Amino acid sequence: MPYNSVPVDTSHLPYCFTRLPVRIHRDKEEIQRFTLELVHATKKEGSKAHKHALYRHAVTGPDMNVYALSWCEADLDKMKLLIEFIELIWAHDDVTEEDPLDDAVSECEQLRRAMYEEYDNDPVADNGFGLRIKRFRDIRNRMKALDAVGWIEIQDTMEEWLPIDTKLKEWESLEEYLDLRKVHVGNNVMTSFIRWAMGIHLTKDELAFIKSYTDAVGVWLGLMNDYMSWKRERTQPTDRVMNSVFLLMKKHNLPEEAAIDMVRGILVKQEGKVLEMSADLHGQAGLSTGMRAYIDNLEYYAGATFYWSLLAPRYAKPQSFDPTKAD
Repeated sequence: MPYNSVPVDTSHLPYCFTRLPVRIHRDKEEIQRFTLELVHATKKEGSKAHKHALYRHAVTGPDMNVYALSWCEADLDKMKLLIEFIELIWAHDDVTEEDPLDDAVSECEQLRRAMYEEYDNDPVADNGFGLRIKRFRDIRNRMKALDAVGWIEIQDTMEEWLPIDTKLKEWESLEEYLDLRKVHVGNNVMTSFIRWAMGIHLTKDELAFIKSYTDAVGVWLGLMNDYMSWKRERTQPTDRVMNSVFLLMKKHNLPEEAAIDMVRGILVKQEGKVLEMSADLHGQAGLSTGMRAYIDNLEYYAGATFYWSLLAPRYAKPQSFDPTKAD
């Protein structure tokens, strides 16, 4: 039974809106205030990273903070720590020329090492990236102090996700692509956040039991992100290998609109699979209280991500990828 969240009114949205439930944390105003305060405190005003963060968290209504939506049943103090953690990871993705890396070890590897105390004596660069490493170690210690077991699960999923871009390639089929996309979209990391933020500790057997469902959610999230972000990514100066619209255009020589329609159809079909699997799981006897709460919150996370992606300026009005512009 949800107690930290309330339903979001989606009645004004198109009839094709997701069938997954959408809820938001009761403390959404405090979470939005904390998010923006953190952005201003940790990113240089006027920098590309600062502008990107503000645009990412621009809201079009009272129910639009991505964190309050995604982890709607989280403990508030844990939620704030997660926000610190995720904003730092996004800063890693938004590295600018103002923070060059002059160490032989890649930034990705340095960030990975920062998850472990045995590397705390490693020297860090005297620049913005070095400061992020120090902050990451501090956040790690605070998260581990609150839930050491849950932190280990986050470590494991981060180990899988941080180097994921090294596995990008020319895909032979949509199925092969989606097998990696479900990881690339961050599903395993984000679902470990759900468990940590709610104090849910599942056994290895329970995690194995639920894996096919979490994988199905991950495939749906990957397709949904591809569909929602294509307007933004279609102008990006890369080969866009991590978008199923582009893959279908390239592999099947489809025009853009036909590929978009095909991805939308696959997305709707995958959502039906997720809902069917969820109903089957809810109908099973003998599931632990933690497992049932986790299943519910996987649905809330997926539905919230769709809702945010549909309405957020990040996708609805994409920023330019023109390197001469600072937006």
